[in-house]
Amino acid sequence: MDNTVIVTTPAQLQTIISDAVNAILPKLADFRRKNEPVETDGMNVEDAARFLSEQGIPTTRATLYNLVYKESIPYKKFGRRVVFSKRELLAWIEARTEHREDRRAAAALRLAESANRK
Repeated sequence: MDNTVIVTTPAQLQTIISDAVNAILPKLADFRRKNEPVETDGMNVEDAARFLSEQGIPTTRATLYNLVYKESIPYKKFGRRVVFSKRELLAWIEARTEHREDRRAAAALRLAESANRK
């Protein structure tokens, strides 16, 4: 063990520590990325039915298979497996959601068209 005493100024010590920390940070970030759990976007039929039910759309596996057959829901096939994406399902729900102002605008348009016909 080397018992050498090194005398430095506070500025030199700060530089030495800063260099050492900057050398370690990229390795630490890499270590964290490797050990973080990877969140997957893909869901099987059971998970998709549960997810849609949690979103307020009561769905069964049979209903999902029927929607896949009619090609009215976003899905992917890998061999015989049907896989759904959370992001695509959320976009699909949003596209099918009727907002209150949309109904009002449609009703106002129908009234205007009706008035123009008279």
